[in-house]
Amino acid sequence: MVVLGLLLVALSGLLAAGVALSNTDPIAASAFGVSLTNVSVGGLFLAGAATGLVFGLGLAVAASGAGRRRAKRRALKQQVSAERDRRESLAQENAQLHEQLERTGSPRHGNPDQV
Repeated sequence: MVVLGLLLVALSGLLAAGVALSNTDPIAASAFGVSLTNVSVGGLFLAGAATGLVFGLGLAVAASGAGRRRAKRRALKQQVSAERDRRESLAQENAQLHEQLERTGSPRHGNPDQV
């Protein structure tokens, strides 16, 4: 898959270079109130390709950050769940010890180690 991806990237780069080099006719272009004159069609194409590349990179960074945040949130939920389970087991153990203490009787006042 990696080789296929690298092959597609190389082919798209060759295509972009071919379009830029074969279209050298000057044109006038304007966008958002900015006008450019004597710009080649190939140069305009490369500017559009660069804009698309920056957009794709921005999406990749945003998706990566969202995935990292999701992983951190999942790990935190697992920690909270593990802590809750630990507390429940300690509460059950405490209840069992209290019940055992009630069955065997209260400890003697003279010896605190004896239960």
